[in-house]
Amino acid sequence: MKIKRFRAKSFSEALELVKKELGDDAVVISTEEKKGLFPSVEVVAAVDYEDPAHGYLKARNQVFDGPQCKKGSKPISLSTEVPFTSPEIEHLLKEITLLKNTIEELKRSGYEFNLPPEKREAYNYLRERGIKEEFIFRLLEKTTKPEEIKKQISLDLKIKKPFFHRRALMLIGPTGTGKTTTIAKLAWHALKQGRRVGLINLDTYRIGAIEQIRIYAKIMGLPLHVVSDGKELQEALRDFSPSRDTVLIDTTGRRPSDIDYLKGLSEILRGLKEAGPFSIETSLLISANSEEDSMIEAWNYYRILPVTSLIFTKVDETVRFGHLYNLYLVYQKPVFCITTGQIVPDDIKFPSEIELASLILKKVMAASDGINIHGEAINV
Repeated sequence: MKIKRFRAKSFSEALELVKKELGDDAVVISTEEKKGLFPSVEVVAAVDYEDPAHGYLKARNQVFDGPQCKKGSKPISLSTEVPFTSPEIEHLLKEITLLKNTIEELKRSGYEFNLPPEKREAYNYLRERGIKEEFIFRLLEKTTKPEEIKKQISLDLKIKKPFFHRRALMLIGPTGTGKTTTIAKLAWHALKQGRRVGLINLDTYRIGAIEQIRIYAKIMGLPLHVVSDGKELQEALRDFSPSRDTVLIDTTGRRPSDIDYLKGLSEILRGLKEAGPFSIETSLLISANSEEDSMIEAWNYYRILPVTSLIFTKVDETVRFGHLYNLYLVYQKPVFCITTGQIVPDDIKFPSEIELASLILKKVMAASDGINIHGEAINV
């Protein structure tokens, strides 16, 4: 295990130093904000390098200068491989084991921060809403007041304004994110805006989805082309060019790790960019009720495509919304809309930056009667 103290001008800078030197597995043990003529912050972090498989502590010249060292004593430097036979090493290992147990307890119960009361309260407020620690400290460097925090989050966000003119919007995303239902909602919204809408289905993999979009097209009286490759897609767009100013394209839902599918879709989009009557946009659908790690993993695959905006679906099935902010900061793509249920055409919203910030800070709690209660946000 390596324990080290980091000093920087801000918490976000200190956490960057922690990640750079100790890696993503590092655990923050404590933080302290130092005021004065030259204000700074101090972060103590640790990372576990112990490998007990061969009865050795592999420290590779690491220096332990953390709280296990007595005040005034020199930091302990360990050689590359030290046998456990030395009494001093055995004593050190006992202290390390105790410290590891303490860190695990800190993980379970939450870290203790030496922060002013107002910052501690704001930290807890944001943590409860699922916002990542590094983003919390970034916000707290600017303000601790809830309304100002909401305003700051809104300034970080960017919204993709609807609607389209001479544009084709392709929806992509993993299976189960609600692409076909979202296509129908967007089509209805575009019709209300006076747009002349055409639908294309690039989903010949699931017959059921084709029938679903055919039903939506029939109900709304919209023309529909079902295509299987890039050439047919270009032909469909050319066919729509004289009479339609907005085209919505549904795509196959596959697992994000299907690299062959993503490469094929990338080639299709490259061909559309080179020629065609419509400007092509691509929205990636993300289920808001998914695990955040799964969302980030999906992005790592879909980022090879020219994604122009994000659509968060199934917001109504989510109880904490801070991860939407986390993902936005990771993806750095504007949000086009959110969906809040399966009802077509009603369950779709085009929030402003401040409305989306309100949603991110919303806290939904399950009451004893099963009713979701309280939180300041747009009505979802």
